[in-house]
Amino acid sequence: MMDLALGVAVGSSTQIALFVVPFSVIVGWIYDVPMTLNFQAFDTTVFLLAVFIASGILGDGVANWFEGLMLCSTYAIVAIITWFIPAAKEGRELMGIPGGGFTPTVFV
Repeated sequence: MMDLALGVAVGSSTQIALFVVPFSVIVGWIYDVPMTLNFQAFDTTVFLLAVFIASGILGDGVANWFEGLMLCSTYAIVAIITWFIPAAKEGRELMGIPGGGFTPTVFV
């Protein structure tokens, strides 16, 4: 039973990583919404942290309340830190937000 649950969890993660994210970027191009796969250092670090924590939890096949608490705490910490990260200059330039160094081009 544990193998089935582990297979579903890993299979779903792989499906999202390999299909849904690139598909979302392509749909963004179609609707002229600036979406890229250019992840910043924080995004990459959080992703690697999630992979290491998941492999640590799933490695022994047994979980307890402390491992669940660690997962919930990590989620809360990442959410709080993400809330306070200012928008990157590149992101502001892509979206045309004032103050981000965006200068509109006027064709005459």
